[in-house]
Amino acid sequence: MLKSRCELQNVFCSQLLLLAVIAALFFTVKNVHAVIDETMPSTIPAEILADWKAQGGTAADIKASLPAEYQAKCDGTFESACHWRRVYRMSKYPQMESILFAKHHNIGSTAVGFWVNVGPSDVTDAHFATKGSLCLLKFDNYYSNYKEILKKTDMAVKDPCISLDGKKVCFAMSTGKGKGWLLYEMKIDDPSSIKQLTFNPSGLTVADYEPCYLPNGDIMFSSTRCFGVIDCGWQPTSNMFVMDSTGKYIRRLGYDQVHTCYPQLMPNGSVLYTRWEYNDRDVSNVMGLFSMRPDGCHQTEVFGNQTVWPQSFIHARPVPGNSNKFFAIASGHHGEYSGEAMVVDNSISSNGPEHVTMISPPRKTESRDADPWALGGVYRNSEYPYPLDENWYLVSYREDNKLPSFGSISSGKYKVYLKSIDGKSRELLAWGDQSLHHPVLVAPWKKIWGSDPVQLAEQADYSDSMGTFTMLDVYHGAGMKGVDKKSGVAKTLRVVALKYRVSGACDNSGGGQVFGQVMGSKPADVIFAAPNICPVSLWGASWEAKEVLGEAKIYEDGSAAFKVPARKPVYLQVLDSNGLCIANMRSWATLMPGETFSCYGCHEDKTEAINPGAMPLAGDPQMLDKPLGIEGKPFDYVKFVQPILDKHCISCHTANHTSGFDLRGELVYNSGAKKSFARSYSSILKGIGSLRSNKAINLTTLFSQPPQMAPYSYGSTKSGIIKNVLNGHKNVKLTKEEIKILACWVDLEAPHAGTYDSYMTAADAQKYKALEQTAQKWYDIEAKNVLDYARSQQTAVLPGPGRFVTTAVNSHNFSIGYLPKVRALVLKNSCKGNLILVDTRGRVVYRFNVSEMNTNGAAMVALPVSLSAGYYLARFEGTNGVQQTALSITQ
Repeated sequence: MLKSRCELQNVFCSQLLLLAVIAALFFTVKNVHAVIDETMPSTIPAEILADWKAQGGTAADIKASLPAEYQAKCDGTFESACHWRRVYRMSKYPQMESILFAKHHNIGSTAVGFWVNVGPSDVTDAHFATKGSLCLLKFDNYYSNYKEILKKTDMAVKDPCISLDGKKVCFAMSTGKGKGWLLYEMKIDDPSSIKQLTFNPSGLTVADYEPCYLPNGDIMFSSTRCFGVIDCGWQPTSNMFVMDSTGKYIRRLGYDQVHTCYPQLMPNGSVLYTRWEYNDRDVSNVMGLFSMRPDGCHQTEVFGNQTVWPQSFIHARPVPGNSNKFFAIASGHHGEYSGEAMVVDNSISSNGPEHVTMISPPRKTESRDADPWALGGVYRNSEYPYPLDENWYLVSYREDNKLPSFGSISSGKYKVYLKSIDGKSRELLAWGDQSLHHPVLVAPWKKIWGSDPVQLAEQADYSDSMGTFTMLDVYHGAGMKGVDKKSGVAKTLRVVALKYRVSGACDNSGGGQVFGQVMGSKPADVIFAAPNICPVSLWGASWEAKEVLGEAKIYEDGSAAFKVPARKPVYLQVLDSNGLCIANMRSWATLMPGETFSCYGCHEDKTEAINPGAMPLAGDPQMLDKPLGIEGKPFDYVKFVQPILDKHCISCHTANHTSGFDLRGELVYNSGAKKSFARSYSSILKGIGSLRSNKAINLTTLFSQPPQMAPYSYGSTKSGIIKNVLNGHKNVKLTKEEIKILACWVDLEAPHAGTYDSYMTAADAQKYKALEQTAQKWYDIEAKNVLDYARSQQTAVLPGPGRFVTTAVNSHNFSIGYLPKVRALVLKNSCKGNLILVDTRGRVVYRFNVSEMNTNGAAMVALPVSLSAGYYLARFEGTNGVQQTALSITQ
């Protein structure tokens, strides 16, 4: 039976006191660890001895570097000095009693993402081998050997993840090349307990890999069940999925253009992962770090989404004791699944090479060469760093001090090391006949981190089909830098949905459907026409098919609040009164059902402190307006733009017009793209390449760089055609709606087709539809999973004591309230004083001085983006006294 609000508040206060007492007791009790034998063996393993010699130094030098207690134990020999150095280094990390890792082939092939092992193409996972093991290294002494606790000669084994209690391991296995990956689980002390968690849907092959245990018992993982495809390649993509502990309710969380990979739980309860994207910008330099909640809500940048170099951030993990630091691998757009180890610090900014420290070896944060093949400009010497603190980490490492060449995969074997960020100090822990990958500690999470991870309240409500965006001030942030709010130029936000290609759209093996793989036969003056499967445009224009969903009003204070379809990737554009785009997102966001996502501004730095302000004028979220009649339909040039040209332009602009623009609409087949394009479309786009645009439409081309572009710097506000139209070119009078449609086309990066099978030959279109029907088999299964999960949500009961709940605590008797729509605290009767927010562990997580605010008795304080949902005690200490209330921050 549900408790009353008053009872809930009493329970919360009791739990808060209890948790504070428990926390105090916890820090007074030391963890008990097994004793490891420090005795120096009579014979040092040859591999370890060779590695010591490779590090250099004399016995005297090494001895002098040790604390006095270890110096006293050295007998003067090189071996003795190195032994006690090893003991000293390793004994600092008692949580390193047991390490588990996988033994398998080196992962990767020509391009990033070519590791999913699905399909017949010979470029996926080039060195794939049905041989592998899970290995357990228990340190009875400092030279212990590992045991293969699961050994396979007919399957590849990879991606171990340890359960939060330290007793189980979840991992991926594959039965052969091209046969994908599936997830399994077993008790670490009982290999016979192995059980399969995921299975191939009937008639389909999928890759489920890189599992991540969650605090509620669910498992998040990367999977090709999204049935997408790399836009410029032919490999299936993987997105984030989640299931319960038994493999039930598999459903998609990420709706991303290309790969998302390597989910890792963070202490705050969110999940860190890598997201590769290229929406209207460079294809090879945008693979940064993101995070989401376990239910898929609050997908947001952590670091690197607007950083040119490193090209790719992979294998990232948080650092114990520092929530702003992450160890990761700097990799490339092409090449194998490895690179150089680095430390990322987002405490100051979420972008920029100045916040990245290269550590294997230490060096300047820049590419080692001109990198013409987008290999990242890095050595391929490191994988899967596992930080123990800010200075030392476990890692799969090999000596490799040369740059890779395109298409080559090194066969050099990875070994497991304990390494220092100084790039010199290290201890070899394990080696073998195959590469050793992915070392992880075998211990309860609490033993490693000092406390259990936060279990975040579930926000996704699958009974809802919509999500809500709120924005406090569109004029704030780099996206609108220099645009004065007083000008009032920002009138609406356009919401655009992305539609992705389907897996199999280009099978380079010759046995399947082979569609156009360049964006058209390039004109003579175009240096390079980018490869693109089933192109929807020509040359340097839009990668993706797009659909305008509608527009939301921007109020005078810059605020907005509006609904969008859940589980659909969308991006936003700031429009002026003529419908011209002032600023463009060049990325995307996806909301889960029932989610409210609050933005402070337009591309504000995610680490930036949020200033409080008055209540936003945007009230309850609105449904999107649809003023042009093109909304809710795939944007098709022939259907939306050509009729305007036919009406106003083709009486003059034909084959021999002095401008060079032939605006007639007949379709002309392009053999390079294997599609037909309107004659006017090809004419307008003449001169556009992957790296440059033209004056007619002034696009930001598909190789434009990742960093934020200034407002008014490209698109319709710089388009020669739009300027002519607005200036009444040759007395031609377009309606306001026609001008907005033309500007919309330009600002969508000039797509021609609204779907990927449009303007193909009938035979090719049928092949593409067959691929969509194949993918639909899984989509139908997932739809049932979502329905079943929604029903389980409706029958769920409130969590027991000590767990977070989403029910709001009544606070109407206090002067502090919570406004979920904008994720802010409201001070109803404010005065000069301090606002303090305390979590259930008694920690002050947010403090704000409101003494200088001109509140007039009411004020709103926006909460930091980094603040997790859950129960908090809000306390205001002001000149009129002290007021406090318990709040549930649910968004």
